[in-house]
Amino acid sequence: MCRLLAYLGDDILLSRLVLEPEHSLEKQAWQPKELREVKLNADGFGFAWYNNSKKNSQTPALYRQVLPIWNDPNLYSLANTLSQPLWLAMVRSATPGLGVSLENTQPFCHQQWSFVHNGYILDFSGETQHKLRDLLTNEFLYLIKGNTDSEYIFALLMQHLATEPPHKALSSCMQTLHKIVNNKRSLLNILLSDGINIYATCHAINGLSPTLYYTNSSDEFGEGNQLLVSEKLNHEPHWQSIEEHKIVSIHPDKSIGIIDL
Repeated sequence: MCRLLAYLGDDILLSRLVLEPEHSLEKQAWQPKELREVKLNADGFGFAWYNNSKKNSQTPALYRQVLPIWNDPNLYSLANTLSQPLWLAMVRSATPGLGVSLENTQPFCHQQWSFVHNGYILDFSGETQHKLRDLLTNEFLYLIKGNTDSEYIFALLMQHLATEPPHKALSSCMQTLHKIVNNKRSLLNILLSDGINIYATCHAINGLSPTLYYTNSSDEFGEGNQLLVSEKLNHEPHWQSIEEHKIVSIHPDKSIGIIDL
């Protein structure tokens, strides 16, 4: 289980999202409110952004760290320097057996896509892992550098995105996972971006979906600026809970779409 955050709107310092709110992502690492199965997210963290200074460049930039977010001596300097209109960020709680390493730390990226996953596939190592490997072509199998269920889901989603638009690819990915995991509990909240839009799933198989909230009218972050988060960053009343089994998309024109999975 992890805690996730996505932002789309006006340029904002990363510190405004991960350090400064009363229930910031940093605080969620050591004092989460809505984790059902673990107590800490101390197994690394990361964030992705898009450096649009190069014309037509939509290749994501990454910062990943295996230290707990509160122990990284570089974070405060970076977070108070980097300002962007789109952010994906996460703090990690490693699933037992899926070790702490840079290769296992999200976000994962391929071409224009950046990706983070909150959840797990129960008892992933073994049969389920082998079934997923068998579905991946070499091009996408080579994306996998670690051993997490999250990275296999990422590779499967990238394979679908090669031939399908985002909403369809997310739906197809979830349908494939339904067939593979059988009766195993699988928690499948995903944030995905192409550098322009952000897409999300709130979904689970044989279990309750992790929490996911949305706002576009926060006093703290500005009217029209959109956030998708695992836990509310403050006590403002504007946060909306996303229902289970939904695909959410947010766009630069400040619109939101929600469809059934």
